[in-house]
Amino acid sequence: MAEQVGHKFAWVIKEFSSLREKFYSPTVQIGDCKWRLSVYPKGIPVSDHLSLFLEFADVKSLPFGWRRLIKFRLTIAKQVSEGPSVLKKSHRWFDQKKPLWGFPTMIPLAKIHDKNEGFLVNDELIIVAEVDVLQVVGSSEKPEETNPPSQVESVSSIQDSVVEFRARNQYLKTACTNVLLSFTQTLCQTPQELSLDDMVEAEKVLAYMKDTGLEVEWLVKKLNEVKEKKKSSLVK
Repeated sequence: MAEQVGHKFAWVIKEFSSLREKFYSPTVQIGDCKWRLSVYPKGIPVSDHLSLFLEFADVKSLPFGWRRLIKFRLTIAKQVSEGPSVLKKSHRWFDQKKPLWGFPTMIPLAKIHDKNEGFLVNDELIIVAEVDVLQVVGSSEKPEETNPPSQVESVSSIQDSVVEFRARNQYLKTACTNVLLSFTQTLCQTPQELSLDDMVEAEKVLAYMKDTGLEVEWLVKKLNEVKEKKKSSLVK
């Protein structure tokens, strides 16, 4: 169970003593993203502490270039007796390569289970998280699909182009084939990943390939489609 107020939420973990494996809190919406806590009741990589992390809830949905600078505070709440709760705080960049940050040694397990400390009451542990978004880079929404040429389609079309290629020099054929393979891999990127300069250079490469005798009209068509998508993304 998680109760949220603004950028702050509390997670009540029931039957804490019976837990052995990593598990997650319910997700909460803060800013334009969904977040959750992950806890290791027996610690990672240590085994005598509880490990606690804040993480983005759906890493697979992140678009290219997504980043968030987050200031966060994680607290193990003391429910009875005097004395402070255990609080740790940090600010970190969250992105596709590092979608979670936290504290492997959040609190000693012995301290949690010590009845005199007052952290565990009726076998319930309360964790409070505060999440502030300091800086935003990129949208959390998926970019529009661009239907780039698939690898199978690209290889097949390259083979057709090479069959029609009239150059007698085998080394020239091989070089042009490699350029075409590299070119189609470039077109498989999203418009967000390609700059306008990239597309200008691509047009020059296609013009050269055409002059050598390769049939590249199919690539010209694909490049034009990507250019239109790029223009549309710039005016949004």
